[in-house]
Amino acid sequence: MIDQLQVAKSDDDLDIPFRFWKNHPATGVDFPDLSIATSEATLTRPLVDALASRIPAKIDVLAGLDIGGLGLAGALAYRNGLGFIDIRKVDSLRNEVMRSIMANYELGEGVVISKGARLAGRHVAIVDDCLISGGTAMAAARLIRRLGGHCDCALFVFEIEGMGGRERLAGSGITAEVLRTAPQTATAPADGN
Repeated sequence: MIDQLQVAKSDDDLDIPFRFWKNHPATGVDFPDLSIATSEATLTRPLVDALASRIPAKIDVLAGLDIGGLGLAGALAYRNGLGFIDIRKVDSLRNEVMRSIMANYELGEGVVISKGARLAGRHVAIVDDCLISGGTAMAAARLIRRLGGHCDCALFVFEIEGMGGRERLAGSGITAEVLRTAPQTATAPADGN
């Protein structure tokens, strides 16, 4: 359930409007929904520019994670002249178009890359809207690596603090670039609205 609108701010004056989804993906964790920002061009452009500034020069391909990272990765790829692939949850692709599967028990069935993706020898950065535990990004990185790609960078708009995602990725040799942190649980606005 979406219960409130907040604006995240930083020293560089980049505002990222978002709403929390209460108790999603688990009780006691509120997910920062980015759709308010991404539905407005005047808000999307600075957000994409901020993420683009964090893409290492060696990157050839951006891998958008289903579903929040897909649009962001596409926009970043177009802006920076990079390749783009989508990494989907197993149930979102038909078997005949799947290239390979990597188990991710947090997603149930895992993640997949379509057969057309050429990754061998290429440097790939993962893109998603929110870093929570890091499980999905780690499964994606393992799959990219198994297919011959190099993956040591992931870009996120938000990181939910205290969930261990950044540390978990670092333990797998992946640097997490994050624009903002969000609390695990949303706080009520001061005026009660």
